[in-house]
Amino acid sequence: MRKIIACFLICAAVILCFAGCGSGDNSKIVGKWEATKVKLNGEMINFSELETENKEFSFEFREDGSCRAVLGGIENNGSYTFNRTSVDIVYGGKEEKLRYDSGVLTLTFYYNNETTSYMFTKVE
Repeated sequence: MRKIIACFLICAAVILCFAGCGSGDNSKIVGKWEATKVKLNGEMINFSELETENKEFSFEFREDGSCRAVLGGIENNGSYTFNRTSVDIVYGGKEEKLRYDSGVLTLTFYYNNETTSYMFTKVE
């Protein structure tokens, strides 16, 4: 009887461990995201105010773990992993980490000792 109870408890523990795994969290980011704000030199600006005519800045995340990144009008396909507080993306031979917080993705670039952050919100 003890062996049956022990086996049952082990099976229950394994089932509970796997219940938390899976792509359920991906639903938070699956879809198309577009740049809405930019933080330049500490100043927050609406993306629409920048001179980015015909230069799309967007991400599209698919349920299968693939993605499409368009930065400055340059398109690349790749893959991603969502980690609840960040999204790791691999595309065009590059790796990027986007921060995820309250429905906003932030991509930060460091260039010449200056920081530029693009904020993306989900549109589809």
